[in-house]
Formats: sequence, structure tokens, C-alpha cells
Amino acid sequence: MGTRSLANDATTYLPNAEDRRRLMDIKEALSHIAQDARETPDTVFDDMSGQSDFPVATLKVPGSPARPLTPELADVLMQVADQLSRGRAVFVAPYDTMLTTQDAADFLGVSRPTLVKLLEDGAIPFEKVGRHRRVLLADLQEYMNARHRENVGMFDELAADEDPRATLNNPLIS
Repeated sequence: MGTRSLANDATTYLPNAEDRRRLMDIKEALSHIAQDARETPDTVFDDMSGQSDFPVATLKVPGSPARPLTPELADVLMQVADQLSRGRAVFVAPYDTMLTTQDAADFLGVSRPTLVKLLEDGAIPFEKVGRHRRVLLADLQEYMNARHRENVGMFDELAADEDPRATLNNPLIS
């Protein structure tokens, strides 16, 4: 189900039809764990965890030892299972992954020349490795967040300038 992508530490998961059916079951099972964690007060959990036979949900993969499944991990797995069950690809990579300019451009949804211009203009930090530029995934994410904040700010300014009374009699708005 996984394919290597972008960097050695990154993987893109693309589910097939059989995987999607299994993921729907996993999503259902994980949703109960996450819901129980939200509904159980900390004091009740502390009392339960103090018992010698306290049940701990675990994640068991064949060939690996069982690992405790924390509510945070269950939430992440539930989100991944949800996206995969919908047929969407999920990209998993460490936050400190270094990307090539082509991979970074693909991540942002722009052409490589456009990305290079952004890099050279200083909009996104980068490192040079020999003749090649490398971009940190965290820096791309920060750039995307900054652009999003700018766009929301522009829309807020436009909305503030608009007189709501001017649209009351507009026949195009019903």
C-alpha cells in the first residue's frame, strides 16, 4: 500500500479497494478508543490505571512487539484511516525532511521555476548541497501557513470595506 516518495524517510500511502474496506473497519474500531478517551474524566482514568489488571489498548503488527496505543496515536491513526478509506493519498514524513526543488514544487502545487524564484527571492529558506538546492519540509509548511494568513487577511479587508446594505437590493443575491 505504501510507495516511497520525496525523501528516504517519507512514504505516500495509496489504498486499493481491499485496503479501503479494511481501513473502514479500523477507523470504526479506533473511533471508539478516541471517543472513550474524550468521555472518560482524568480522575476515572487514574483510578482505572492504578489497578493491577488495567487493560491497555495495544497496536500489534506481525513480527513486532505490541505497543501501547495512546489516545493521541489512536486519533492520528483514525485520521489516516479516514483519509485512506476515502481513497485519498496520505503523505507521512518527518518534519525535518529535506526536499529537492521538484519535490518542494510538487508539495506546494507550483512549477519548479516558480519555486526557484521564491527561493532566490528569500520567501522560503533553502540550503545548497553542491549545485542543488534543498528545502526543509518545515519551511514549506511555514510558507504555506503564512500565505494562508495573508489570504485570509485580504479577504477580511475586502469584507470590512463592503457595505452590507449595498447588497440588500442586489437581484443577483437571493
